[in-house]
Amino acid sequence: AWCTGAAQGFIEQAAAAGCDLYVSGEISENTVHAARELGVTYIAAGHHATERYGVLALGAWLESEYGLEHIALDENNQV
Repeated sequence: AWCTGAAQGFIEQAAAAGCDLYVSGEISENTVHAARELGVTYIAAGHHATERYGVLALGAWLESEYGLEHIALDENNQV
């Protein structure tokens, strides 16, 4: 399962849905323990990194469906 941004709190729902791998942007200390207890591999790929492609895809879809121009300003975030 993949949920962008600060979605570490949804790991229980991902496990309940049958997911054995969960990717989100951020991690909390309790996420490590929950992942171990639930048998789910957890990947914290970075808040910015997990959100940027969804925003780009939405902009492209809006442009193709409605002719709206979109500009994505990608600000490098070291966090």
